Amino acid sequence: VLVPRSLPAAPGPRPRRGCGEAAALRAMGFSDEQARRLLGLQARLDPQRREAAAAQLLLLGLSAEAALALLERSPALLRMPTERLRERADELRRLGLDGGRAAGRCGAG
Repeated sequence: VLVPRSLPAAPGPRPRRGCGEAAALRAMGFSDEQARRLLGLQARLDPQRREAAAAQLLLLGLSAEAALALLERSPALLRMPTERLRERADELRRLGLDGGRAAGRCGAG
């Protein structure tokens, strides 16, 4: 009985580590440069954590540039457990944060 052997790996360049993560960040709305900067933050971090943190900030209504700036200023957000980050984002939404600004503003009187 002949047992088929697996084929050798195809020659040529292999995907670089982080390429899939960069594509995911670009799909969220980050530019190539922003994705590169974001990937440079906490480089050893689990990719899902970085994506989850970015996603929560975008869901709050922040632009990609504002979300990146916040993560650059506060990289501890990337190490925060995803569920805790989600809870914090929910709390900010409940308090009226919309698009990075407080929704309830005093009218001119």
